[in-house]
Amino acid sequence: MGAWNNGGMRRVILLSLSSMLACSAVAVAFAQEAEEATPAPTEEAAEPSAADRARRAKVLARVGEETITIGEVEDAINEQSPFMRVRFRDPGQLREFVESMIRFELLARAAERAEIGEHDEVRRVVNQNAVQQLIRRDFDERITPESIPEEQVRAYYDGHPEEFTRDERRRAAHIQVASREEATRLLEQAREADARAFRTLARDNSLDPETRLRGGDLRYFDDEGQPRNERDPRVDEAIARAAFAIEEVGGVAPEPVQVGERWSIVKLTGRRPPEHRSYEQAAPTIRLRLWRETRQQELEDFVAQLRERAGVEVDYDLLRPIRLDPPEREDEGDSHGEAAANAPAPPPAVEAPADPQPGAEQNP
Repeated sequence: MGAWNNGGMRRVILLSLSSMLACSAVAVAFAQEAEEATPAPTEEAAEPSAADRARRAKVLARVGEETITIGEVEDAINEQSPFMRVRFRDPGQLREFVESMIRFELLARAAERAEIGEHDEVRRVVNQNAVQQLIRRDFDERITPESIPEEQVRAYYDGHPEEFTRDERRRAAHIQVASREEATRLLEQAREADARAFRTLARDNSLDPETRLRGGDLRYFDDEGQPRNERDPRVDEAIARAAFAIEEVGGVAPEPVQVGERWSIVKLTGRRPPEHRSYEQAAPTIRLRLWRETRQQELEDFVAQLRERAGVEVDYDLLRPIRLDPPEREDEGDSHGEAAANAPAPPPAVEAPADPQPGAEQNP
């Protein structure tokens, strides 16, 4: 194999060059053809024949003592998406890609002569690429959603019935005022108001600081006032009972509702019927959650083992006097000062993104 398989820095630069080519007008022109003609990938690639191995080993180009083979060109192209690969059916685009590989090799040799690879920034990029390759090889290729056992998915479903079954919930808005007399005075306007007008009435008259700025919206809750989303506050049971007594969405409770020393005008703004998610419906989401949790836990265990073997010792007390440049201000020019601050947390480069909990719901 030639220089194309040597070093993370070269791989990073190659991908950058490929990305620039991907933005060409020819790539856009071939988009529709890609969608129609690109075959679906097979589950497992067939073992290459001796003839095919010999074909791939043929040297396409030489750059000094380094070579670029047919196989290396194919591999570099096949790492891209099907949408991007289709442009190489154009011989001109294929030739330009090979020329980019040659240009890259020439530049890489120049960088080596200039000892650019010894620069801290280059080492950091290479190390980041190497870490990502390690994570992909030892975790992502081994731990997949499909690797989670079916019995583990079923056990989660059976053990968390509350996440997949919910009672009827309703959404309401209210206008909270100081007295029954004031509530009665506003009640007629509230009955005649559409959703927008009711929100305006709430913003202009409601005393509830939690809901006033959002037009009195209480979001969804059950018949006891319990919100599905834990971030939302509980709704007073008197308001919940009034909302569940209203027959039609858009209707207003016939009488003001007393809540402590104040009174509320209640309008029904939404209704969700009881719901039960079957195992078949819930299984894909559960599987994704268990996959992410399993992957992250194994990664954390691996890092813990590395930490123990390396004998890591940290004195966090030394962070206190760390000197940080203050934010620059126009009237201060290049002045610098000292500021005590906690060290910023490193970015979670190897963590999987959080997945919504099975059965969880977000408010619109």
